[in-house]
Amino acid sequence: MVSKSEAFPSKYLQVGDLGGQPAVATIKIAALESLKGFDGKEQSKVVCYFAKHFKPLPLNLTNFDAVAGIAGSDETDDWGGTRIELYPTTTSMNGKTMDCIRVRKPNEPAKIKKPAAPLTNDYNDDLPDFVK
Repeated sequence: MVSKSEAFPSKYLQVGDLGGQPAVATIKIAALESLKGFDGKEQSKVVCYFAKHFKPLPLNLTNFDAVAGIAGSDETDDWGGTRIELYPTTTSMNGKTMDCIRVRKPNEPAKIKKPAAPLTNDYNDDLPDFVK
């Protein structure tokens, strides 16, 4: 049996490439490129290239804003080294529900809080001697 991604391979990341699961990726570089849109017209898109095994991901406005928020900057030159989580979901476009990839901040391991310093045992200083 042949999957859609095998029959129609893409050089860009697609929902099927995630295998139905979220994945954490580290941005290596983000570059402005000219890509063909759904209408066949050329348009400029920011494309994120990742440090490991993921294909590049062209960003729409929603994902651009998500990455900018995670990276703390809307300047793509500042995005290198930023870890993001890519996850499959759906969206509505032109009245149709379509599969898509969205971006969010990866879950970081919980930081263990150090216990507060123990209180000193000076509680009895103000008590009368017969209570001590």
